[in-house]
Amino acid sequence: MDSFLSIAGSIASIAGAIWAFMQAKSAANSAKQAKRIRDELVQRREIVEVSRVHTEVTRILKVVSQVGPSCTNASTRGIKNENIAREGEEFSRFINEHSRHFSELFDNKAKSLCESLAPLIEGLSEAKDFEKTKRAGKQIYYLINSFMPDVKSLADERRENVQIT
Repeated sequence: MDSFLSIAGSIASIAGAIWAFMQAKSAANSAKQAKRIRDELVQRREIVEVSRVHTEVTRILKVVSQVGPSCTNASTRGIKNENIAREGEEFSRFINEHSRHFSELFDNKAKSLCESLAPLIEGLSEAKDFEKTKRAGKQIYYLINSFMPDVKSLADERRENVQIT
């Protein structure tokens, strides 16, 4: 009887080990799948963030164009420079918030843009005559416009490198 119980216990022990091995393998597969899904969500969030930056660059160019290269003395009447400057500040803050997407080693084009915009936004806000307004507006417009290819390139790159699982 002891040998029968011993054999039955050994069989149960082996079955338990096989069951535990199968469960461990299943858990490992679930962990791999969870990591893959997490990575995909992070990638998609980055695509959305870069797309928002692209949309914001397009929007701010329209706002700044009111005092940009094609403005005239007549077209700027009634426009409040401080409102456009405030929009520029908000844009700069937004770009700075998302600047990690634009880092290439030590050259961060978004941070450089923010630093270059700061004095120009102040100048636009303080401009009292048409010439100063247009000068500041043109510089802001051209700076932001020169940033657009970087944004577009990054957005396209992120969309093209989507990993489908």
